Amino acid sequence: MTTPSPTPTVPLDLHLDVQQRLQQLRRWQSDWRQDHERLSSQLRQLDLNHPFAIQRGAQWTQLLHRLRMKLVQRPLEVAPEVIQSVGYEALRQHLVGQFPRLSPAERLLWLQNFLFIMTPDLRRLNDKLAAVRSYRSLGQRRNFLLGGASGMGKSTYLDWYTTQHLPTVEAERNHVPVIKIDAPVSNHTPKPLFQRMILACGMSYLRSDNEEDLLMKLALYFQTCGTELLVIDEVEHIHSPQLKRRLLEVSNLAPQIPMVCASCHPTGWVTGDAEVAGRWNDYFELRQYTGDRLRQLLAYLELLLPFPEPSALAVYTLETDKRNPTDGPARLIERWTGGVLRDVMILVLDASLRALEQRLPCLTPSLLEDTWRAIQTHQVTDFLALLQRRGDSV
Repeated sequence: MTTPSPTPTVPLDLHLDVQQRLQQLRRWQSDWRQDHERLSSQLRQLDLNHPFAIQRGAQWTQLLHRLRMKLVQRPLEVAPEVIQSVGYEALRQHLVGQFPRLSPAERLLWLQNFLFIMTPDLRRLNDKLAAVRSYRSLGQRRNFLLGGASGMGKSTYLDWYTTQHLPTVEAERNHVPVIKIDAPVSNHTPKPLFQRMILACGMSYLRSDNEEDLLMKLALYFQTCGTELLVIDEVEHIHSPQLKRRLLEVSNLAPQIPMVCASCHPTGWVTGDAEVAGRWNDYFELRQYTGDRLRQLLAYLELLLPFPEPSALAVYTLETDKRNPTDGPARLIERWTGGVLRDVMILVLDASLRALEQRLPCLTPSLLEDTWRAIQTHQVTDFLALLQRRGDSV
């Protein structure tokens, strides 16, 4: 059993060099584009009349989707202890002093950082996953439930985590330390669930395989692939009691592998079956950002905005006129997004793109409002497509 390696993040502190960070982002973007083009080419060449080719295509399509997280292989992380010792203003000035030297293309590239940021919540989740995997060395198995409202970053984090532990082809096996699948919607039979796990191992199955055949193959593949963690996202789709029991059987056949089940309401998923509830008796929740939590998150994001003037994202009330105070960006963002992380990040990223195009010195409340209105009519910039179009000039 391998010991989980330390999480690869880049600390946001007074030593952060913007140009060095841009070099990292360029390299990751180049690698991502090459991987994307290679896999896309291989997908186009598949003979879709062949069942095994279809299975291989499904494997590559999943990998293609997750590889976008390689754009931020080492995300920026603002540790609370750094904020306490240095302060927001010193960190902001450290970065603002470097931003004026950036070209428009470099400012666009800098926004790649916003695709995934290691927040304090995600740091705690990451540490929990590391602990769960390390328990295996003590002969213990710790399953847990991951919850949070839709858009709170569960799937994004899990995709990033999976790209940190991608499969490798060795002389005698596929080494697949972390398996992540999305639970199938169908509840008629556990076969689609088992088949997705087999494909995630880099293996294949026969159409004639029955449930027991697939289950036995899974037990073998988990062992030969050196699997150390199984993640099932959107587990609420497995609502049939019989399928929950089948998943429990997978856990019994692979007692050395901890299983993480993610859902918007995972505690409800275990209700009604004491054995399932007993096996998944630990819980981690990604809570929505409101009040002080939102203020802290927006203060983190403010540090990274590549603009010369402050945007006051973390301010709830603007008192430019003491007799008529107005709602500040934080209050507006909380009202619009409800504190859902995905919506907060889309809003800040899209507003930043608009500010760059309009050569604005900061994100203003009116710009944020215009951006939010556009988002509501699905006028959102496809940032990955933008990177692909402009990649050669960055």
